[in-house]
Amino acid sequence: MGLRFISFLLVFSFGATFNSDSQSLRLASIFGDHMVIQQGVNASVWGTAAPGTNIKVVFAGFYSEARSDDDGRWMLKMPVLKAGGPYNLTVTGGDTIVLSDVMVGEVWVASGQSNMEWTMGSGVGPDTEIEIAQADHPGIRFFSVPKETSIIPLNDTNVNDWIVCSPSAVRSFSAVAYFFARELSLQKNIAVGIISSSWGATSAEAWISSEMLATHPDFRERMLKTDTDTSRWNSYVRNSIKAEQEREIIARTSLKGIEEGVTESSYDDTGWKKCLYPVEMKGMGLYGYWGLVWVRKHFDLSDKRDPGMMRLVSDIQAREATVYLNGREAARLISPAGLVEIKIDSGLLKRGHNVLSVRLYVNWGSAYIGNDSGDSYLIQENDTVRKTLEGEWRFNSEIEPPVAQWQDYYNKPAVLFNARIAPVIPYGIRGVIWYQGENNAGNGYQYRSLFPLLIEDWRVRWGLGYFPFLYVQLANFVTESADSGKSDWAELREAQMMTLGYPATGMAVTVDIGDPGDIHPWNKLDVGKRLFLQSRRVAYKENIVASGPIYKSMKIESKRIRILFDSEGSGLVSSDSTGLKGFAIAGPDRKFLMAEAVIDGNEVIVSSPFVHVPLAVRYGWEDNPTCTLINREGLPASPFRTDDW
Repeated sequence: MGLRFISFLLVFSFGATFNSDSQSLRLASIFGDHMVIQQGVNASVWGTAAPGTNIKVVFAGFYSEARSDDDGRWMLKMPVLKAGGPYNLTVTGGDTIVLSDVMVGEVWVASGQSNMEWTMGSGVGPDTEIEIAQADHPGIRFFSVPKETSIIPLNDTNVNDWIVCSPSAVRSFSAVAYFFARELSLQKNIAVGIISSSWGATSAEAWISSEMLATHPDFRERMLKTDTDTSRWNSYVRNSIKAEQEREIIARTSLKGIEEGVTESSYDDTGWKKCLYPVEMKGMGLYGYWGLVWVRKHFDLSDKRDPGMMRLVSDIQAREATVYLNGREAARLISPAGLVEIKIDSGLLKRGHNVLSVRLYVNWGSAYIGNDSGDSYLIQENDTVRKTLEGEWRFNSEIEPPVAQWQDYYNKPAVLFNARIAPVIPYGIRGVIWYQGENNAGNGYQYRSLFPLLIEDWRVRWGLGYFPFLYVQLANFVTESADSGKSDWAELREAQMMTLGYPATGMAVTVDIGDPGDIHPWNKLDVGKRLFLQSRRVAYKENIVASGPIYKSMKIESKRIRILFDSEGSGLVSSDSTGLKGFAIAGPDRKFLMAEAVIDGNEVIVSSPFVHVPLAVRYGWEDNPTCTLINREGLPASPFRTDDW
């Protein structure tokens, strides 16, 4: 087939930060070998050259032309292409650039905070190594936007590596994005490109442009006063990174506790604060704390037998945990996040009084020892339980030197949009998958407007219309559930559900697959699959059941309330054989009581013998709810409330 001529001569503005040599032909860094070009759109190609240079792009039997402007910037749009490849993409304009192994297929941006950033190599459950070994999918390619910040929008990145999916490469891929891409690639038999741009512990406002944030009443004044001096910003970032590095050094090298004899059984800790098992930062008043905390547990072994070889079994989470028994180190754990067994050598324990001391390096105040099931104990090799670790513990966060707290330079409004989204606009994409919200919990009402603002911002700037924006509703989390009257996470989930009122959006409900003790649940496979279900409905227009029941409306019927749903699929069922759980009901006093709920066709009837004039129902209205309503397709219902109290 001969070349077909498509010419788009565009005049546009680049910022001063575009990586360019005005005398030589260059492509923006998003373009590279192994990339995937979006099918079905006029995909943009851009770069720099000497001013006034005629630029020609040849690709898949077509060529397109443009001319660089007075500043050497150029952009053109390619014709609408069908899936296929591999092709070479050739750019000429004084010099010649040839990119190889370029596919035409589906391109998605994967963004958000740590649950989207979470890599395959970080663990996705007991089958992690199997999943990695089977990740031989050359049609899937990842482009990872560098982890940088900027106080002004950047027009380019400093990398141009599209990585082909293989068992060795997949370890660094976002797990959610990989499982999404795998489903899409296999079921559609098409190449899939993922532009990966996530950063843990970030709020939505960091991912929105300054101009768009200035339209939000909560951010207008702040954005108008933003200092856009790049030298001052870069100095601030350097100082923040230095503080982080110093914190790591102190946390791993300080010996003050050891020098003061904190680990010895004879050490006097009567002046320390007390807490009860399970030992966790929130109960100590250290929620959100960064630093070093010592905890101690006194216990007696009165058995006349020699303690001998034993094991310590406990559920432990921390950045680092060093365990001591009677002054001697028993184990050093790096990033423990679950049940661990520590072999206790003979001689560490003794008859009578013993002391367990643990030095915890805490970040985000997320460390804990034990859980409500009480599975922390000392056992002999023959598994005979000798001593539980329940009851009173003592703690002290002032023994070791203080360290820098959270350095949130990467979480300032707009700085991630500027550095990690702006540089890849307007690369052709199908849509976005998004997993974020944990950092905005506590501001659920603000998120009702902030999250749609982000979606609108990206759509306007990409210029591709109402492209699909698919997102993950927050999973269940925290061991201590709130009551049905107040829950920051429930309010954030509600804001996410309300966003479904905007065009071309889809939500993957995950309230059934979280981990109460870990904000990073390992089950990323189902998250990716549920996002793919949403893509089939929203992006690919398939008539399928893509989600579980979504609250629609209610009817008060005397002493009960009838709840109606959308997305009930082929019918409503309970995932628990004992019936529906998670419903609460309230009357004029606005006090919610756990309710009886029964399925009636595709509706649910909710009542309580203690509420005679029912006015409102809530379902799953807790940080860590027990929710059992699903449809027959196995997809969980989203938490909801019928009131606006």
